[in-house]
Amino acid sequence: MRFLSISTLLCLLILSSACKKKKVERTYYRNYNLNSAYTGSHPSSNVTASIYMIEKSGYLQFQIHMTGMVDSLQYKLHFHEQDITEPYGYTGNPVIDFGLLSNQQSIISKELSSIDFDAFTKDFKGYFIVHDPNNIQNDTTTLLIYGKVGADW
Repeated sequence: MRFLSISTLLCLLILSSACKKKKVERTYYRNYNLNSAYTGSHPSSNVTASIYMIEKSGYLQFQIHMTGMVDSLQYKLHFHEQDITEPYGYTGNPVIDFGLLSNQQSIISKELSSIDFDAFTKDFKGYFIVHDPNNIQNDTTTLLIYGKVGADW
């Protein structure tokens, strides 16, 4: 009888541990088209970008995919914080710098442990910016892609 109760207890423990919910990764996905205010001379007007954000254990992973890039050019990708005291509505220095992306690459990925999913999606107010490689300025009319990120998605 004692063997039966121990085996029953052991079986219940195994079943309960097997049935524990696994943490579900939260994700955000956003598409961006060419900035409607863009007035530059970029050779392609079908520039698009997609941001896929995945919550991992202890960090956020951002994957950015771009299309419509010109082969010989490299594109700077940033997140800037919203700042209404600045002339163009965002901080001059990027909060997150994704580096350079070229047509040979088309996808860039970055992992950040300095901000969590909730802080980014509920508190951070900023802009995703892709600079025109031939005209690096902060004026919003020179930005190929200019769109909100974070809490204002």
